[in-house]
Amino acid sequence: MKLGNEIGNSVMQTVCAYANTIGLDGGYLLLGIKEDKSANPKYTIVGVDNPDKLQSDLATQCSSKFNEILRPKIQSGVLEGKTVICVYTPEAEARVKPIFVKKQGLDKGTYIRVGPTDQVCTPDDLAQLFQLRNIRPYDETLLPQTSLLDINPNALDEYRRLRAKKNPNAPELRYTDEELLGALHCIESTDGISKPTIAGLLLFGTEKVLRRYFSMMRFDYVRVKGRDWGGETDGIYYSIELREALLTLLPKAEAAIMDDMEREFSFPKGSLTREEKPAIPYDAIREVLVNAVMHRDYQVAGPTLAIRFTDRIEFHNPGYSLKPIERIGTPGSQSRNQTIASVLHETEYAENKGSGIAKVQRKMQEAQLPPPHFESSKADNTFVATLSLHQLMDEAALAWLNQFNQFTLSGEEARTLVFARNNGCVSNEECRKLTGYDTPKASNLLKRLRGLGILEQHSHGPGTYYTLSEICLQEKTESDLDVQREVRDIQIETENKPDSDLVTQLKVQDTQIETENKPDSDLVTQLKVQDTQIELRREHILSSLPDVLRDEIQSLGQRISPEKREEMIVRVCEVHPFTATEISILFRKTRTWAKNRLRELVNAKRISLTIPDKPNSRNQAYYVPESSTQMHQDGNNF
Repeated sequence: MKLGNEIGNSVMQTVCAYANTIGLDGGYLLLGIKEDKSANPKYTIVGVDNPDKLQSDLATQCSSKFNEILRPKIQSGVLEGKTVICVYTPEAEARVKPIFVKKQGLDKGTYIRVGPTDQVCTPDDLAQLFQLRNIRPYDETLLPQTSLLDINPNALDEYRRLRAKKNPNAPELRYTDEELLGALHCIESTDGISKPTIAGLLLFGTEKVLRRYFSMMRFDYVRVKGRDWGGETDGIYYSIELREALLTLLPKAEAAIMDDMEREFSFPKGSLTREEKPAIPYDAIREVLVNAVMHRDYQVAGPTLAIRFTDRIEFHNPGYSLKPIERIGTPGSQSRNQTIASVLHETEYAENKGSGIAKVQRKMQEAQLPPPHFESSKADNTFVATLSLHQLMDEAALAWLNQFNQFTLSGEEARTLVFARNNGCVSNEECRKLTGYDTPKASNLLKRLRGLGILEQHSHGPGTYYTLSEICLQEKTESDLDVQREVRDIQIETENKPDSDLVTQLKVQDTQIETENKPDSDLVTQLKVQDTQIELRREHILSSLPDVLRDEIQSLGQRISPEKREEMIVRVCEVHPFTATEISILFRKTRTWAKNRLRELVNAKRISLTIPDKPNSRNQAYYVPESSTQMHQDGNNF
């Protein structure tokens, strides 16, 4: 508990202590709570004066004051009508401990948690933290009842072939098989008998031993109908499962993906030979695939999964990124499986010094495709890489950009706007990946677009992102297909209503007959039908809300504060789950606006997803869990 009107040394010492303390699994810190030992109750809620600034200051100090970057989870809420901040600092990885305040140095700036206090580490404490760094990597572990008979000679031959291709004079090419495995740290001698390590089996093992010890650790390629993962077998075209040594698995996995890839054919000028260009560059597919099998967590029983949708390929693997997500693509690498990574580097499967992701970003940009998207979850121990199949600047995007002709946009500005249109928002990091700019130059580009009134800025500091302004979205908020789907959904909804909604059905029919008989142009007629049907749907949504809440929404003005807006959305989602489309209709905003607001509330853990494993599902809806509803009623928004 901290008073917390500023982020001082006391707060940073507590963050450091939570990150270092062994087995504590991190800890929580509440800012805006005052302790009075003589009072009853002992703690008093006083709140904080400037929560946004405090959160920004804390995030900045955690990324700059320690020898390692820390990323605590920061959340604000209301207790007894006052704003407080909850900070969760997870325990740091053993390999990066001890965490210490750089200005104070290792001896005086390393803290651990002892009871309710933060204590400077003693020499013994420091020795224990350093000792944790020397724990043997998992892929160097020996497995019982294995022997050199479990090594596949074909996998060894493949290593020699690839190694000779990279360095024909490599001395290890003259070693015997057993000497080679020893040099690669893939076997160890126990009582004079050589036994393979986990890395040795994963890289060179036979299908039999892999099935015995790693039955779920295979590579799966799945072709799915549509853009969503429904999980039903009738939504899958086909799937391929591979379970064999990584050295022989990787070329087959590459072939499975690339053989299924659409290609563009052309005849270069002056050549009679046609060229084939895959929808996604081969080098990008290869790098992401190799990264998936090289950095995955092999202690988790589950496959490395590549899912081909109609518009993208997703690579899923167990094991969150050891490198902070915002630093992916920058120089330097951190390997979970050191031996596997070393062997793949020697065969040119993997890039050195963390340059593989940078290569993917460059290849995607050269192909005029959106930058790769990465998601890493330490809580779920998962990592997902997504490569888009559709070019960013297609004909539809160019047509949409025509509305900005008066601004004489650069190519980089145009790509940034199309990305924001397709994804709902754009950040400085995403702008850098799109344009190749550095941070200051990307900031200037985004500021110019904001100054032109095209983009709107949200939040400040590391969490800043930009969305298209309402004026731009009103030009064409959804594709024709989306409008058709919405009209169809409204028609189906009214057809399935009980007799009490007969009046609503008749209004729809009357409107359709009326518009059919009018001499207006087809476009005007369609717009009138759509507007009428949307208003009817809004009336239906309002009728499902409590009277008080319905009256408040109907009385809302054009200008509403962010706090009031969030409160109203949460109260609506407390009634029952609502989709983003329904929220947009209810508040008379665009669907993109609704999705951005709902995403903010989900990130703040104020609302939840009805389909959490498919956040982009067309059937996604948002609701407030019962426990959160009760706490809200009690005046506690945590």
